[in-house]
Amino acid sequence: MIVPPLPSLVALKVIDVDPLCYVDDISLLLAESTNLRELKIVWSPRMREMREPSVNLSTMFGRCQSKSRPLTLRRIAIKNLFTYTADDFCESIYDFSAVEEITVINSTGALGDAGAAAFIDSPLRKTGPTFPSLKLLRGDKVSRDLQHLLANTTGLEKLYLIGDKRGTNYDSPSTYPRSPSSNGSSPLSDLHSSSLRDDTIEAIAQNHGQTLRHLLLPPQWRLTSDNVALIVRNCPNLEQLGLGAEFDRFMSMRLLMPFLQKINAIRVLDNPDSSDFRDKMHELDDGRHEKQIGGATSKNEWSRFRWMELADLVFEVGKTELMEDEEGATPGKMVYRRRVWKRDAEAVKDIAIWKMDSMDV
Repeated sequence: MIVPPLPSLVALKVIDVDPLCYVDDISLLLAESTNLRELKIVWSPRMREMREPSVNLSTMFGRCQSKSRPLTLRRIAIKNLFTYTADDFCESIYDFSAVEEITVINSTGALGDAGAAAFIDSPLRKTGPTFPSLKLLRGDKVSRDLQHLLANTTGLEKLYLIGDKRGTNYDSPSTYPRSPSSNGSSPLSDLHSSSLRDDTIEAIAQNHGQTLRHLLLPPQWRLTSDNVALIVRNCPNLEQLGLGAEFDRFMSMRLLMPFLQKINAIRVLDNPDSSDFRDKMHELDDGRHEKQIGGATSKNEWSRFRWMELADLVFEVGKTELMEDEEGATPGKMVYRRRVWKRDAEAVKDIAIWKMDSMDV
């Protein structure tokens, strides 16, 4: 069935797209809905699971190409895309210069799954600025293509690199599709590359530091003190920050955080490859976290700070109050400390640095 155009359509979300199981044709809808600004497409995961390259983007977007009328999209989100595609074809689908937000989840250009998605692998390989209006980028794979994009754009305000979501509807390494030209790399090996981590963080800091407000890095990246210092020095406007660090790095990181004058939420992420950090946080979870967080954030530079996550422990930080120092050397001494409460995950589900850390589009 050909879906008719809707000239006034502004936002469109299509789910469970499967060209062999469902024959609905949205090509006319896309080509003639000239006011369309937001497009979300979720393909069925069947093609990726079966390694079946049955998705042909020309079937969906061919009318846009034939009319020489690329979509003027501001927000693009794709999930579960598995397709072979020609670089030049992507340029006729949508106007790169208009795009403000991109989300790419569990998608591939079928080139060894090195992180390039069919909607963006063409512009990723270009030289010079490619998305001049881009403000938000969110994805679950890290690659050299992504690092190249970050190094050749400026002005990002929100960057969410989710990393591997094992056990949450995410393919295992053995099920990633491979093309004959695959070099054997995978998102998981990329995630554990220290050189890629360092180069990506440098690109973020140097090209987007002054404008970045939200930053979420993959939990597999256990950051060094130099990594954290580079982010803090170059991203003074950060409001929400999520990163991975082991216990010793976390302790030194506390000395740098006051330089982030606008910070209101920090997540120190659990290590998916080891339980050491989580175990250490739970070992100290006898009221000490609340006292330490309350004391460390009582100064004026922390006035906007509200939320803290340590592995899987979430804390809400309240106002500064005068209270008895129970651990001080002088019994009964009164000190200023912020009131801190432990909360469950439900309390932070709508805060961006948590909400965006999912496989949803």
